[in-house]
Amino acid sequence: MAMATMAATATATASASASASAAAGSKAKGTGDRGDPALMLSGVGKRYPRFQLKDVSFTLPRGYIMGFIGPNGAGKSTTIKIIMNMVRKSAGSVKVLGLDHVACETEVKRHVGYLGEEPHFYGEVTPAWLGGFVGKYYPTWDAPLYQATLGRFGIDQSKRVKTLSKGMKVKLGLALALSHRPELLILDEPTSGLDPVIRHDVLAELMSVIQDERRSVFFSTHITQDVEKVADYVTFINDGRIVMSDVKDDVLGRWKRISFPLPVRREAGAPSDPAGLEAGIAEARARVEQAMRDGLERVFAAYSIDGVTFTGITNAFAEDVAERIARIAGTRPRVLPVSLDDILVAIVRGSEAC
Repeated sequence: MAMATMAATATATASASASASAAAGSKAKGTGDRGDPALMLSGVGKRYPRFQLKDVSFTLPRGYIMGFIGPNGAGKSTTIKIIMNMVRKSAGSVKVLGLDHVACETEVKRHVGYLGEEPHFYGEVTPAWLGGFVGKYYPTWDAPLYQATLGRFGIDQSKRVKTLSKGMKVKLGLALALSHRPELLILDEPTSGLDPVIRHDVLAELMSVIQDERRSVFFSTHITQDVEKVADYVTFINDGRIVMSDVKDDVLGRWKRISFPLPVRREAGAPSDPAGLEAGIAEARARVEQAMRDGLERVFAAYSIDGVTFTGITNAFAEDVAERIARIAGTRPRVLPVSLDDILVAIVRGSEAC
């Protein structure tokens, strides 16, 4: 249908209305109870010949922003397309605003604003025409809000879409997604390839959405700095599996970079005895590696020993961990914060991250 090449926002509702699920969706009188999460996936799976989404589960409470982080090809877009029922899942369940995303597809999509990774529009039409066209699919369409959003974004309503830059097209897609006042906004890589100014504008808009505590945002990205700026929750996916899903600040509190000098014994490491020093370093390294094998390794997502220095990234930092390391090292370790980028690299690359 025509909407397949127009705004992905309207595509979702238009295709739902044309499907058999519309009958089931029409029975729903509204979204679920306000106590229901904005989004809940349980054991979701999808099989492809060369890729598998495996047991994907996470929950986004209402009124918050969740960043969905993973490298390219990890399964972010597949997961989002399953949520939107653009791809059929092989297993599991998806609840959007308390409603089953298939049985109540039409009703769900009336309350969701969606922007795909590469929004496609007819190049010959104008943003004004698009607003009139897309608005027909949403009972709650707010034309003054759409016009005001275009104005705030600096988009000329009378210009042909084909003359807009990539960043402006993303802003146009976002305006379309927001203008029926959705309870949940779902965005697939909304800031990918944008310059810093446009990225700032898009992220600021996401922050404004949740000022209404009933509304929520779920967006995928591999740009972890964007998640650090605006997200309340973070979910990591790698190779089709959820690695971690939690409050962002709690994640950053648990993950730390730890380093300490190897505990070389003085008698073995006298500067005047190079052979003894080398033997002392080897002995200290062996003691640290044995401590790792004896259980300390479980608290590190990645670590390496380079020369006389141990460096590791822990995903379970606590004072008792620091004390255990201090007993092995003979000194308090150096503990530094890490970024979500560091965490993603550690998840994907393991000890190569150190």
